Amino acid sequence: MDNFQDLLSKKEPLRKELKKYKGVHNGMQVVRHPLVYSVPHDESFNALLNKRYETIKKECDKALDEKDYGKFIFWHERPYRIDAFVQTMNFMSDKEYWKILGEIWVDSENIWQNLSKWKKLLKDEREGKHLFMESDDYKKFKKLPEKLTAFRGYMPNQNENGISYTLDKEKAEWFAKRYWKKNGEVKEITI
Repeated sequence: MDNFQDLLSKKEPLRKELKKYKGVHNGMQVVRHPLVYSVPHDESFNALLNKRYETIKKECDKALDEKDYGKFIFWHERPYRIDAFVQTMNFMSDKEYWKILGEIWVDSENIWQNLSKWKKLLKDEREGKHLFMESDDYKKFKKLPEKLTAFRGYMPNQNENGISYTLDKEKAEWFAKRYWKKNGEVKEITI
């Protein structure tokens, strides 16, 4: 805790690696680097952010040296995990590819921002595509009927054509209205 307080009281410039990711979003200063976020950001956070970056960068380098691609990817901030996956996917076994891609999918909030990338990755011809799902989910998937109805909660004019669907209409309604209670819509399709 003393180290944390020391870093907060220490005045230093932001590292050059982080400085190029500094900007303004919704009227506030932010730093949105693939390894560290500071939202909102204040100059008094610089030493703490610099130390965090240094620590995470070392962990990423170590994970790559050890060929632990999952660890490398999950050291990245959520919006950048798909990029870290693409960076390392050619070194992965088929099993790692599908398992890690599935873990990123479940943990992502921004699939729609990388939709073309996701579509390409999901169409990969590697063996073991079922590993994208947890084994319990795969068992349920295998029991699905030939024809079914699926739902997608979305914000109009933003991400209606995304690729995340559910069989639970209430869950789709929750996604549609979780941020803007009145404007969300639910799309229904037959598969």
